[in-house]
Amino acid sequence: MRDRGTVTRVAVQAVAAGLVFAACTTGPSQSVSPPPRPSTVRQAAHPVQTELQQRTRLRFACHNCSNPEAVTILSSGRNLQPGQQGVVLTVRGVGNLMGSCSRGHPAVRFRLTGRGMPGPPVVTEVRAPLARPIGFLLLTGFLPPAPPPVGGEQQFAFFQVVGGGESADFSLALWATLTPATGGCAFAANGVLRIRGSDFLQRLG
Repeated sequence: MRDRGTVTRVAVQAVAAGLVFAACTTGPSQSVSPPPRPSTVRQAAHPVQTELQQRTRLRFACHNCSNPEAVTILSSGRNLQPGQQGVVLTVRGVGNLMGSCSRGHPAVRFRLTGRGMPGPPVVTEVRAPLARPIGFLLLTGFLPPAPPPVGGEQQFAFFQVVGGGESADFSLALWATLTPATGGCAFAANGVLRIRGSDFLQRLG
């Protein structure tokens, strides 16, 4: 089991790597528009997404290599009502990030769903409160407005899942923001999945 400091450094490196993957695969840069003038019209409330909204995109693959590998980016968002539980992000063949909203207090846990993997996957995690609300979805390339926390602090959760052996392995870096919001809890998650080996590419890719 890794110490908390090591896992924290891995979390920071994983988030940075995800941002690099997103930046390197976006289209040509767009001209920056001047900031809009302040409006006296009251802004609409943060949109509530009660159903899971997830996007998955293959960013890199080398099927003809001596040991095939691939990297996939995942992004998702969902709101849960008080007392509700549900999937916040799903990683095929590996597991699901499960969210819950108990009296406006969001929480997440990672549930493994893979079967028959060589050696049980190892899951490590880091959790910490955030000083101010943030929002980022890797596959959109922009910062969506984060809902303002209501009745509590926004939380950051990072999970690292590693499994496999010498001939084939995978590693998943997954991070999410958990926000207590009006009428429930808001979740936003991003992940980077690296797969090595033909067997794992068929099962997880």
